[in-house]
Amino acid sequence: MLALAAALLLAQADAPPAEAASRRYTIERIELSGLSRTREAAVRRLLAVSEGHVLDEEAVQVSRWKLLQVGWYSRVETRLTRGSERGLVVLVFSLTERNTLIVSDLVLGSTPPQPVYGGLGLSQQNFLGRGLGLSGAFVYGGSPADRPLDPPRFALKGAFFAPDIDLAPGIDRLVAGATLLWLRGEELTCADPSCRDFRGHYGDAPRLRYERLGGEAVVGIRPGPFERLFAGVRVERVQGRLVDDGTAAGPRPALLLGDRLLTALTGTYDRDTRDDFFFTRSGTRFSAQVTFASPAFGGDYEYSRWLLQAETAFALPRGHALRLAGTAGATQGAAPFFDRFYAADWAYFSLGPALGRALELNFSADSRYDAILAMLGAEYGVPLWSGGGFFHRGVLALGARGLYSGAYARAPRTRLSRTPWSADVALRLDTPVGSFNLSLGYALDVFQ
Repeated sequence: MLALAAALLLAQADAPPAEAASRRYTIERIELSGLSRTREAAVRRLLAVSEGHVLDEEAVQVSRWKLLQVGWYSRVETRLTRGSERGLVVLVFSLTERNTLIVSDLVLGSTPPQPVYGGLGLSQQNFLGRGLGLSGAFVYGGSPADRPLDPPRFALKGAFFAPDIDLAPGIDRLVAGATLLWLRGEELTCADPSCRDFRGHYGDAPRLRYERLGGEAVVGIRPGPFERLFAGVRVERVQGRLVDDGTAAGPRPALLLGDRLLTALTGTYDRDTRDDFFFTRSGTRFSAQVTFASPAFGGDYEYSRWLLQAETAFALPRGHALRLAGTAGATQGAAPFFDRFYAADWAYFSLGPALGRALELNFSADSRYDAILAMLGAEYGVPLWSGGGFFHRGVLALGARGLYSGAYARAPRTRLSRTPWSADVALRLDTPVGSFNLSLGYALDVFQ
């Protein structure tokens, strides 16, 4: 962005230098150029500046960051032009639109209990040009290995989000959303995490078969330009039963058997000032989430879940960047296993039997879920290219993470892998249909 002070001097060239330097300029008009897919009202709701107000360089910069963060534009530039009279300026936002229908999830994997599974997720970040978010994803694994007559394993998820709702004049900071989930899965309950006694015939292994159907509705406010505060209600019907075929089984994931109801209240605070989701060079993100489930809300579960996540980035010479991230989580009470922490979800790879889940479905033999989680990580990013073409940008990412998880407070580390440390080398690609990650760590998990 051109320096506003210099632009103002050009816009008011007929004013004496001393007068131009001390004058406060008023925004006569805001112009948006480059719009073809987005309604102008949806863009104006994101701006921290308004027509008729005094020009504020910081507010202009905040507006630019917010427009870049929503993912509708690949470039946002601002400039000033002369207004209709002295003291007035026209603020112009030049926008370069990008494709907002993107691939959000692309899953393909193989494990001994599930030889092949895969899935796809699509996200429309600017539905109908109104700034609405609409997404859907699925993962399908079919019937488990050696059990062709068993129900197939799958997950379906859909979400809708409205980032700006205007109910009335002065009430324009509301946000709302809803998520729906239908999932049918199985967790092996062998005496050891790798189910070594059932290798080659996993169909005979004892298991917990379950199904989840429900969703969550949230409503909130935007306390600041980069903040969101949500409150929500979550309702799920959860069915579970054991299948052991007379085989001695080991510990099973926490779940109330039979047909049960989970009802919970949720709260989320999120603050995000990152300059670029694909390759962050500056800014931070902090997220705090809490879930309270209780029979007092009409359900069968009673527990709480707490999760804190933080990330910050530092710009380095030659366009490189260093990103630091941390996570801390805990559950209290009789939380179902899917609201506890599966350590392989938080590591780059797991050298043991565990494999990161796909859309909350576990296709590996390891069914240990923890009540305590802590993770620290660092990632060094090297930009490889930036320009036109389908592969618009490429980044080489070198990362390392340290992970702690435990079945209960002050418990020793759960041995979900041979080491709590993991590392990754990945090529990340920014394309018109989404960002893709070619990860060595993921390949180690899938093909070990």
